[in-house]
Amino acid sequence: MKKEEKKKLKKLYIIIAIIIFSIIFIDQLTKIIVLNYEEINIGNVVLKANPISAGMYDETSRGVTILTNLVIVFIIFGIIKSDNQFVSKKTKILLSFALAGGISNIIDRICRGSVVEFINISPLPAFNIADVCILIGWISFVAIFAAFSSKELQKKKESKEDVSKERTRNK
Repeated sequence: MKKEEKKKLKKLYIIIAIIIFSIIFIDQLTKIIVLNYEEINIGNVVLKANPISAGMYDETSRGVTILTNLVIVFIIFGIIKSDNQFVSKKTKILLSFALAGGISNIIDRICRGSVVEFINISPLPAFNIADVCILIGWISFVAIFAAFSSKELQKKKESKEDVSKERTRNK
């Protein structure tokens, strides 16, 4: 790898680290604020810690959930860190949102016993900033993957058509 490429890669990883730490910080800070107030109303949005969050489990299933989440976090980290030519910078940055959200929710499960869900917008279930980041990361990843797959299928189709035309000319 050339010196210039290493420099660009280092810059990308710094950007990704800033994104990850910023999301975790903002998510954890908002959870601390909400846990210290009964309810915060901002227009139609109610910020209120949900005592019966989807993340409440008995100790065994909590441990399994934490372990499963850690595996997913390490897989995402591996994709971000990979030198695979098919994983673009944009994909890595978008996956960093999912990674940060996952890490922040794992912090909740380990430190608080469950994930603090506090954004209540009816009729949606309660959620938090980490959940939004996970959603952004995965939807973006799926969209990029679908676009890439579509392009690859189009290339294969064009390649088959070219081969077919060549065979017709040679007859």
